[in-house]
Amino acid sequence: MDGLIQIIARLFTGVFRISALAVGGMLLVFPAFKGMWLGYVPLAVGGLLLYALYRFHPVLFRLLGPMSERAFIALICLVPAVMQLALIMFFRSAPTFDGYFVYREAVTLAETGRMHPLTYYAPAQIWYFAFFFKIFGPSPLVAQICQIPLAALIPLVSYAIGCRVASRDRARLAAVLVALYPGLLLYVLVTPYYFYMYTLATLMIVWSWLRVAQGENVWRSAVYGGLAAGWGALTKATLLVAPLQTIFFWVVTAGTVKGTRRWLAWLLFIAVMAGVVAPWTLRNHRVFGETVLINTSGPLVFYSANNPESDGLYSPLPDQARVETPKEMLAHMAWCNEQAWDFIREHPASFARLVWLKLLHTWGTETTFVELINRDGAPLGWLDPALRFLVQIGWAALVFLWVYRAAGALWYRLPPSMLEIATGIFVLSKFLIYSVYEGGARHHMPIILLLTLYGMAAKIPDLSKRGKDLRLEGGP
Repeated sequence: MDGLIQIIARLFTGVFRISALAVGGMLLVFPAFKGMWLGYVPLAVGGLLLYALYRFHPVLFRLLGPMSERAFIALICLVPAVMQLALIMFFRSAPTFDGYFVYREAVTLAETGRMHPLTYYAPAQIWYFAFFFKIFGPSPLVAQICQIPLAALIPLVSYAIGCRVASRDRARLAAVLVALYPGLLLYVLVTPYYFYMYTLATLMIVWSWLRVAQGENVWRSAVYGGLAAGWGALTKATLLVAPLQTIFFWVVTAGTVKGTRRWLAWLLFIAVMAGVVAPWTLRNHRVFGETVLINTSGPLVFYSANNPESDGLYSPLPDQARVETPKEMLAHMAWCNEQAWDFIREHPASFARLVWLKLLHTWGTETTFVELINRDGAPLGWLDPALRFLVQIGWAALVFLWVYRAAGALWYRLPPSMLEIATGIFVLSKFLIYSVYEGGARHHMPIILLLTLYGMAAKIPDLSKRGKDLRLEGGP
């Protein structure tokens, strides 16, 4: 049995490593696909930044190493918080599209105490906004500023994970890179309707996975994971697959917790997650008269991405129907689901083309969210290409690091690590989900943190010295 698990783990991480090469290819193809040859400039700058990191990371280790734990945590939490507050006050970006609709639903909840009966969006972000609106009053400014505490916790949890899988120096450097990553800093300006909360939940799940696998407070850690998965699913329904991801991780990592104890931890994880989600699911059953686990947007988004007019991104076709009651929403969901499946069955070549477009727009760029940023509701002007340039530099540097890291693991045939398996679970899940649903750069952004940790967990391999014994985790 152990031999079979090792084979599964190696096959899985092999696919994950190859996926890095595929993403690197999409990154290089995207500017040519868009016919924007200047798009190769931020890629070149990102590559130079990675080279600088490779050459000068010992200097960064010496700068960060002497700091006390308290001072370092303050650094990675407060610096990005101050930067984001400055960005918010400078741009005063008005919410648009989904960000605006969720903002309006939160305003309604704060003023009336009622959720929208059609339940198009997952509720957690609406609840979070409404809580702050009750205290400070509703405004886009409050909606954006209340994201800052969530964003500040992301590098902190990343650091906690890094300390479990790498040396202290590398965990600190990874946390700093996460804290200063351009896309994570700027995304607050779109008035996110799930991003920071969902990302934080994902990191907390991975943190709990590692604690259980390493035998640390197994039952309590399983509870933490279940709480994070439940709240994360209420933030974005894709985390409903967390129980399957969890047991896969605990089985293939072959940690210190095995046998009956591992399965009991998994059942506890599921029970806690179900306890978090169940009250909202029961509310939905009262509203719709049928089971709607989280929200109703799934079939509409599915049809949006799979229809004769689709380019793999958002399509207004599902939203053209007039839906006013929960019963009409259920009927519309069923119709959208049927239409999408009919398209896939009847037009397999067109569907295959859309899969390519979805993946390309999900992994080939990170700049698309910039179009949602404005300045007091007005277009950004010259700031738009400047922000796109900055964001794409960060994504290019990270992708090149990921490619180099994965290529080294393939070249040296390194054994899988816990961090690599955890990162692979979320990366490959997104490959699968966004081959079917709408593509877009925002879908890869929640796993930027795990990719950064994966890239910095050990030495960047020197591919010219094949055969050298390099550990995947730890070490200077």
